[in-house]
Formats: sequence, C-alpha cells, structure tokens
Amino acid sequence: MTKLILLTSDGKRVECPLGQDAVWIGRSRENALPIPDRRASRRHCRVEPRDGAYVLIDDGSANGTLVNGQLAQNRPLEAGDVIQIGATRIFFDRIDEGRTQEIEHFDDGDDESGRGQTDLLRLQRTARALNSELDRSKLFDLILDHAIDIVRAERGFVLLRSDGGGLEFAASRNFAGDAVEGTELDISRSLAHGVLESGEAICAVNALEDERFRDVQSISILGLRSVICVPLREHDDVVGAMYLDNRLQRRAFGPPDLRMLEALADHAAVALRNARLFAETEASRAELLEARERVVALNSRLERIVRGQSLELEELRDAFRTRSSLDTKYDYTEIFGRSPAILETLRLLDRVVDSDVPVHIQGESGTGKELIARAIHRHGLRKDRPFISENCAALTETLLESELFGYVKGAFTGADRARKGLFELAHTGTLFLDEVGDMSQGMQRKLLRALQEGEVRPVGGVEPVHVDVRIVSASNRDLREMVAKGEFREDLYYRLRVLQISMPPLRERSEDVPLLVSHFLDREARRMGGRPIRLAPGVMDKLIAYYWPGNVRELENECLRMVALSGEIVETDVLSEQIRGHVPQAVAAGPPDEVRDLGALVQQVEVAEIEKALRLFDNNKTKAAEALCISRFALQRKLEKYGIDV
Repeated sequence: MTKLILLTSDGKRVECPLGQDAVWIGRSRENALPIPDRRASRRHCRVEPRDGAYVLIDDGSANGTLVNGQLAQNRPLEAGDVIQIGATRIFFDRIDEGRTQEIEHFDDGDDESGRGQTDLLRLQRTARALNSELDRSKLFDLILDHAIDIVRAERGFVLLRSDGGGLEFAASRNFAGDAVEGTELDISRSLAHGVLESGEAICAVNALEDERFRDVQSISILGLRSVICVPLREHDDVVGAMYLDNRLQRRAFGPPDLRMLEALADHAAVALRNARLFAETEASRAELLEARERVVALNSRLERIVRGQSLELEELRDAFRTRSSLDTKYDYTEIFGRSPAILETLRLLDRVVDSDVPVHIQGESGTGKELIARAIHRHGLRKDRPFISENCAALTETLLESELFGYVKGAFTGADRARKGLFELAHTGTLFLDEVGDMSQGMQRKLLRALQEGEVRPVGGVEPVHVDVRIVSASNRDLREMVAKGEFREDLYYRLRVLQISMPPLRERSEDVPLLVSHFLDREARRMGGRPIRLAPGVMDKLIAYYWPGNVRELENECLRMVALSGEIVETDVLSEQIRGHVPQAVAAGPPDEVRDLGALVQQVEVAEIEKALRLFDNNKTKAAEALCISRFALQRKLEKYGIDV
C-alpha cells in the first residue's frame, strides 16, 4: 500500500492513499489532500503514478516544493521521502501490502523460513512507526524499543560521534522500556569505537571467549556474554552506532539478528535524517520569523527617526543661520550656543578680548569657563604667546606656590634641580587660574604681591624674576560674597576682577541643549569612525527638560554615555536614571495634602511648552506646531486661548 501521510500542527495524522489517479495537493479544498498553509498555492503540486512508481510534479507554485530539503519540479519518490510545502510536511510511505498480508499467514514457528517471514513483517511495521515520528529524542527511544524487541536484548544504546571524536549516549533503554542510568551505562567502548571507525557491524555470541576481543579488557571487566553493534550511516558517513547486549546469556544473538538490526539501522538512519531535516527547517523558520520581527521593529524605529529628521535638520539649519548671523567681532567657533544668555556673553567677550587687563570669569562648575579663557587668549593681543592653565583647587598651598613661582635647586627635599614656575612659562602670554576662590589666605597674599610687583620669587630663591602675564581667573564661588565673609582678600579681588564675565548655567539656556548634543554626538561619531548617531523621538525632550546641575560638562558626559550604550539610534532607556525620571517643575507634585486644579495645571504646562517651542524656532508657528505634535490651526487656537503674543 502506498500513501501520503500529513502530520498537522496540532499533532493529527491525515493519510491519503495513492492509486492509479493523480493526487492533487494545495490550499484549495477541492484538492484530494488540502493543506491549510498560506504559502501553498491553490493547486500547488500533484503525485501521480508512472512506470510502477510515483512522481511528484510541481504545478507552477508560487513558493516551490521541497523534497528532503531540495527544490523539486519533477521527481520520483522513494519510501521515507519528506515533501515540504511552506511549513507543511508530507511523508511518502510505500509498503507492499499484498506481500504483508501473505506474510501474516505464516506461523511464527522456529523454522528459518517462518522466522524470516515474521522478521520481515516486523521490520515493515517498524519502518512505518519510524517514518511517522519526527521528534528526534522520541525517535531514538522508538528505535531502541523495536531493536530490543526484535533481537530480545537485555539493553540497547544509540551512540553518536561527539565533536571531540568520542562517544555520546543519545538514548538508552532496557528490556522493560526504561532509560538506563548510572553504572548501567557501562558498555564496551572499544567495541563501539571499532564499529564507528570500520563501519562494519559486530556480533559476538560469546564475547568472553571470542578471539577477536581477547585484548579488549572492557569485555572481561563487564562480564559481557552477547554483544551486537551495527553502524548508523547517513549517506556514506558513519554518524553513530546501535549497541545491544546481554550480560547474562551466551548466544543470545545470531546472524539473523545481525541482519535484522542492519536493516533496522538503515531504516533508522533515514528516519533520523528526516527528523534532522524537519528540525533544521523548523529552526530556519523560527530564525526567519525572528528576523522578520527584527526587521519590523527596525522599520518602526526608522520611521520614527525619519519623522524626526526634518525637525532635526531644520534645527541644525537654524543653528547655522544663527551662528552665521552673530553680531560679534570674532568667530567663537569653540563656544556652542544661540540662546540670548550666551549671545550676550559673546558680545561682552568681544570687548574683553581687545583689552589686556585681568579678567575674572564667574560661573557654576561645568559652564565652560576655561573655553572663555582660551577664547580671550586666542583672539587677544597675546594670541601668539603661551597659554598656561592651572587649577588652584587641585594643589595644596606649598605645591601651588612652587607650581606658580618655581623653585631653586635645594629649596626642599627632592629639589635636585631648579624649575621655572607657571608665571615664568607664561611670560608675555596668558595665565589662567581656575578656582581661585579655593586658594588659602597665605597663597592669596603671595599671589597679590606677584600681581602688584610684576615679579615672582622662586621658592628658596633670593633674586626676583620679572614676569609679564595677563591673568584670567575663574571661580564657581561668588568672590564678592567671600570678601564680605572675610574668606577672600578684598585687594586681591579687585586685582583679579578688573573685567568680569558671568557664565549662565545650562538650565537658563535650555535652547542650547539640542546644539550641544548634536556637537557632542557628531564629535564622538567622527572619533569612532562610524555613522552619525541619531536620537529617537522623546529623547531630546528629556534632555531639554532636565535641569543639568553639572551644566555643559554633565551634558557632555551624558552624550558619551549614550554613545557607549547605543547603536546608531539613541533610545530613551539608555538615558541616566535621573534624566529619565526628572519631572519638570511645572508639573511637579505639590504638598501631599494639597489637591491641585487640573485645568490650571494643564494650562500651565501647555503655556510653558508652547512658549519654549516658539522661542526655540524664533516664533515660527509651523515648526513649533510640528515639534508640539499638533496642527498649526490647533496651535493658533491655543495662542488665542492663553493670550500668547507672537
């Protein structure tokens, strides 16, 4: 009997007998074997008899037909072949039913003819069972159960080659149908290795007395009586072995048993190959589905990025136009900003640069005070002379004195040679003293003397050294308040603060955050030799809303973090926790016992965001509405509702 066997996804088995007429397979219910697979065509293929055999013919299907994993157009079928259409698999099973019925009439007697007929019938039934199972682990157990039953063995094992060339127990069974464990797994590995290497089956009717195994110690140690081991082949390669034994009975196996197991091994190899192909196909299908999900996710992210590209490009164009139109005498390319606060600072910087008097820069930590100091030097009268920088808070009074004024040989332990101080090194140039507010009173006195006299005396020295430097100082503390508290010398304060520049904190110029972020990300992308790094929607809003206590330095470090933790697109989840969880002051919760007016709260938030968007886009309503994700008409109505003048 010849038939097609379809195993459905829910485990059901559908059999379709084959006769003299062609059997059509496809998605249409009009087919003799309909399959509910979206990748199947309505009339996908057919199986028809030809010259005593059956042939698979693809009927011009859209996605093709596979036989044993290979694309087939017109292919004869053999027992055990697997037909695959999309995710559906159909097995071709062919058994001589007439011969089977004839065999079943034979008595299961002891004569060789009766034994042969019975074994043949048993082997055919075993082949049917093996061809119907696609789970590899279940298939191993099924092979051993049938093998033990056929030859009446005590134990059975399926052994496979491991990657290192050793043996791997794929399955084990005993005559009761249970798995073998522990010390019961002891087998003659030498005998099994011999079968794997030679590819020849071995049957030992009395292993202890067999001359072939006289040097195999495991035979005598284990006390094996009867052993039979046959190779499992896939094409011409021996991939494993089927090992059965009986440790108590001699002559438990004979030549007929060996022939039966060799035939069973051939059927088992085909079944294992089919199971492997099925598993590989399923794995490939799972990988394709996973890849498809990744593509969908990437497309979604790309779509979001593309939506934000126009906004980002306009933002950068506006930044370029703003920087190009700055009404400043010098080009301060190293200072990024377009907010009114930073523009006012740059215009003041124009007037400071042209003078040669001391300048004091006041601002919180991380606002860019050293950038301003370098800009003063680069565009000033001393631009071709040295620029020396020192952080006064980083050194003790003794070390700072020797660092600024230098020392002579033998001035202190370890001074084995004279060394010039920073004042001498900066001669005719600029000396930048950062965090002067952290100087000790003694060091303030010595610095004041150097500024008054225009000369320094090295530590341990006698002769003063004349110096000509422009002093630019900076502090994150208010020196005026320190003078009032007696913490800073008033005379030194006036020496340093001839001209003063106040650096605005980043929270007072949030309009500059997008430009700074773009600069930092592009700089890191160029440094790493990669593509420009983009922000997913919502990320920039989080960055703008944050209050940045560490100012530009904190923003720069956050950008470095984003580059390190992201790919080409920065998502919100890589932001620091304090930025992700920051709640703008406008919507911060009030006292726990106070219930706030929702209408007033909504109005407060909307007014704040609308004003910020208009300020960011220079009162361009179209761009502001796009940034707020509302229509221009809706924005106009809100402007009228809240009385916002544009």
